[in-house]
Amino acid sequence: MSMQASEPRPPHKSLIPWELKLLFCAIVMFSIVGLTSHLQPSLSAQDQDLKAAPELTPVDQGLDETTRLILRTVRDSDPQLSDELANAAKLMIDIRLFEDARFYLGQISKLNLNSEQLYLLQNEIGADFFSSIHANDSLQPEGRELARKVLKASKVVANSPARIDELIKTLNNPDISIRSEAFRKLRRLGEPAVAQLLEVFAQKDRVADFPGIRGALKSMGIHAQGPLLGAARANNIQVQAEALRALGYYRTSESLDVMMRAYLSPNVPDSLKAIALQSLDRAEFGYDPVVIEERLYRRSREFLTGKRPVDGSVLSSVTIWSWDNQKKKLISSELDHLTATRVTAARRAADLYEINPASDRNRELYLLTQLEAAKRIAGPSKKTNVELIQKTLGITREETQAVLDEALKLELVPAAIACCELLEKIGNESSLSAIAGQPSGLIDAIVFGDRHLQFAAMQAIAAIDPQKAYAGNSYVIRLAVFLAQSENRPSGLIGYNRGDLAQNYAATMLSLGLYGRAAASSREFFQTATSDPDLEVLVVTDTLNNPNYGNLIQQLRTDWRTRRLPIALLYRDADRGRRTSIQLQNDPLFTAIPLSLQPDLVATHIERLDDRIKPWKLSNFDRRRQGAFAMKWLAKISSDRERYYFYRLGSREQAQLAKLLYSPGFVADASAVLGSLGTPESQRALVDFASQNAIALEEREVAAAAFAKSVKRGGTLLTVADVQLQYDRYQASIDDPQESRQVLADLLDAIEERIRSAGVQ
Repeated sequence: MSMQASEPRPPHKSLIPWELKLLFCAIVMFSIVGLTSHLQPSLSAQDQDLKAAPELTPVDQGLDETTRLILRTVRDSDPQLSDELANAAKLMIDIRLFEDARFYLGQISKLNLNSEQLYLLQNEIGADFFSSIHANDSLQPEGRELARKVLKASKVVANSPARIDELIKTLNNPDISIRSEAFRKLRRLGEPAVAQLLEVFAQKDRVADFPGIRGALKSMGIHAQGPLLGAARANNIQVQAEALRALGYYRTSESLDVMMRAYLSPNVPDSLKAIALQSLDRAEFGYDPVVIEERLYRRSREFLTGKRPVDGSVLSSVTIWSWDNQKKKLISSELDHLTATRVTAARRAADLYEINPASDRNRELYLLTQLEAAKRIAGPSKKTNVELIQKTLGITREETQAVLDEALKLELVPAAIACCELLEKIGNESSLSAIAGQPSGLIDAIVFGDRHLQFAAMQAIAAIDPQKAYAGNSYVIRLAVFLAQSENRPSGLIGYNRGDLAQNYAATMLSLGLYGRAAASSREFFQTATSDPDLEVLVVTDTLNNPNYGNLIQQLRTDWRTRRLPIALLYRDADRGRRTSIQLQNDPLFTAIPLSLQPDLVATHIERLDDRIKPWKLSNFDRRRQGAFAMKWLAKISSDRERYYFYRLGSREQAQLAKLLYSPGFVADASAVLGSLGTPESQRALVDFASQNAIALEEREVAAAAFAKSVKRGGTLLTVADVQLQYDRYQASIDDPQESRQVLADLLDAIEERIRSAGVQ
């Protein structure tokens, strides 16, 4: 069906056929020489978007005669149909009359063509034209709007299952030209077409179509490999057989892996083994079981550790295909290339374990790769389905702990997080036992430094709820205090020995969505970096000394709070930058940047460094969740000091907790924790907070009540000067509201009551 037949054509007055006029224009156009002197200035995309939709204006008499002739001819032809309008726009673009081109593109949009008509338009005009008008700033917004409509509609129509199925049915047509055209179109559609070709083999009533499909799969080329690899693991023998047979024609490493699994797996029927054996013979690859096992093990480890990329890893995403046993269809998943490599590692390890499940080495690799892939797919903010993992893998507590140790050794953070999530459900106090004097894997997970992993380990320990001291328990309470301090504000820290310049660089971080902080010395930098859980990137300059910038970076890389944060060194001296880069050459989260007086240029480098932790950087949701959980856990262990006696807070942590009194929503929990500590610092923090009449009365009353409990439990630990200050505060509040004065009175009552009780005793 022609496009013209599908569009209503209004009458027009031109006596010369459009096609002849267009041909004439094209001939004249290609004879034009020296039109560049008449080019219209190109506008920016922003300026174009602000322009109103153009209308045809009188012909500019300043144009040369040839250009005017072409322009008048096109206008006189009065194009109405979509292809006529598109050709008119194309001609106007060629002679650089962009306003007229925008007009004709806008007229196409006004036709409100359906998806089929837009698809036919792309076929007739060519996809390159629509890609070009999308990118040309001088044609906006009409060009981008039309291009998006056409390209989106064309993709939907071209990839529609009904259309693909019609093409598949013609693969057995007696007419070779029809068969060839159908194959050409299917090949052009790529993987979706291959997937649908393979799905036909699961339909017993389509046997007549099988021969044509086999021929197509044999010649599909690289487009076929992804769906074929997924189909080779189908629960349908016919689909498996056809996939293995087709893969035999593609002698790639991936296809060989699948053949080896089919040849050695005890779960594969002999008929399929024979097909796999033929393919291995054609590839002239030996099929010694020992050699095959070693190959699959090595390749799985290489995919797991990033030494071997998957096909297409240079792209932003990779398509992985798998067979849905229930729907009898191939399902595609768009994964980032790193996740795709881990999923591939998991598949190779699953093949290896299927071949020889008795091997401890195969079992450990199988568990490690499955957990790594499962967590990467789930993402950092969502827990893995531990019930499904237990059911599928049959993993024990001891195995989980062993896999956690291996994951930390290989720096596979997602796998380590998945282990912690499992131990949250199946762990017990033995999971925290020291081995040969070394803390358990859960403590090592905290010390490792990744925030998501630290929180997963803390959740596991909180669920296990140990009732006695264990190696490394101080890290848990320090982590809880650290997480609770989050202000839900992603930040960046820069160190420069000149405060004014430090502030200038810090201000540029706002463009990156980061709150910029500055430090003027190494000591201040380290103190801030290890107390602010919201920091996402650290920027050190070689102006810092005592300790110098190099030692500071080493300290940051050994501290459990900053070990996994991206660090940038801004250097003035190239030798300094080179030496530090050599020292940290194996650190993917470090970069050295020449110090520039243009903070915006530095911000660009910092942004690239910050991007290295995507998509595993913390979100504000993560910060809120982690801070709230940590605060609740601190309140819990503080409420029963007899049971949780082994969790002790140092003076630094107590000072940090005192600051939490001023964090919205944390007053009750922070007061409870401080009230249970029974130290001079904690009592003083409660009294100072409760004495401020600028704070909400309800919050002051909570802090005062916590102070009273602390005094009742362990006595007044305030100094004489502190007590006198409280009397002075009460006397100075004579003009305050009665409710406010009552809080101050309650504080004094608590102090005096304890003194009276002590006197009676």
